[in-house]
Amino acid sequence: MRNYLIKSVLALACLTLVLVPAPVKTHAAGMDMYINVSPTSVLAGEWAGVSAVVINNSSSKMRMTVTFTAVDPCGTKMSLGYNRLALAPGQSVLVTTAYPTSADSCRGTHTVTISTGGKGNNAGSSANAYLEVQ
Repeated sequence: MRNYLIKSVLALACLTLVLVPAPVKTHAAGMDMYINVSPTSVLAGEWAGVSAVVINNSSSKMRMTVTFTAVDPCGTKMSLGYNRLALAPGQSVLVTTAYPTSADSCRGTHTVTISTGGKGNNAGSSANAYLEVQ
């Protein structure tokens, strides 16, 4: 019975990992970023949550501004906000925002982007996630 329970729990955990959309990862010199949009599909006029993790993999402190933007299939660009970060070596931070679609939004795949700009040797980077608006 115990063996059956353990196998069931492991199967459920694996299924959960397969069904959850994977965040998109990018890598720049000394920095990793992951971005995720949830839910991945909404009706026009609904909101989606956007979350990103920024990780400093370098051996020095990094200062940067992370900016969230979205572009719809019609080419309309929307600023979703920004955060200024100072990350110590090995530090990571979760940044979030919301994407409010309007009732008259273009239907189709919207591209949600997180981009970073740094000072000095801290190179900028970006990563995209996608939201289907119906």
